[in-house]
Amino acid sequence: MKKLVPALVACLAFSAAPAHAAPYEFELPQRWNEELAPGSHCATPGRTDTYVDATRRWFKQTDAASVGNDTEGAVPVEQTVKEKRVQTLEVSGTFTPKGDLVKNVSRAYGWKYVHQVTWSLNQVVGPYSLDAGKHGRLVWGFIMLDGDAQDVKCSADQVWEPIGTPYDFSVPEARYSELRVEEASL
Repeated sequence: MKKLVPALVACLAFSAAPAHAAPYEFELPQRWNEELAPGSHCATPGRTDTYVDATRRWFKQTDAASVGNDTEGAVPVEQTVKEKRVQTLEVSGTFTPKGDLVKNVSRAYGWKYVHQVTWSLNQVVGPYSLDAGKHGRLVWGFIMLDGDAQDVKCSADQVWEPIGTPYDFSVPEARYSELRVEEASL
């Protein structure tokens, strides 16, 4: 995933659904690098990059709590996180310079990129407003973005050409919580 992850994470945006929303269809990000599509025009022969196609944004639920309101008015509901949850994306790479073996025999260069999204111990989920006589589930977890990627290189003819085989990825974007109110009343 080489250069993909820092660029991908920097470009991702997240929007949350209101507490009483119908099941939310998570929108995919707009195409941010259409000009990198294999077969399209490029300007700098020899340049390499990654063409990314987001395929699915989804909610990965990690925890839930049942909630109910048997009062005459709306009440706030919240839950304290009892177990830390972490989603991690980790990418690393190394390279060794070519050239004079004596100079570079012990030199290797590398990088590591880590992106974590966390629900911390004792963090509060909510509050959400639960109407009188209603019950439901307070759920929380992470928004994940899945996609496909293809490394590309600008050819001498100034056309992006695929390098290697396509690969897929799943990136944690953000924490997410919602109140799912059941239709049946108490």
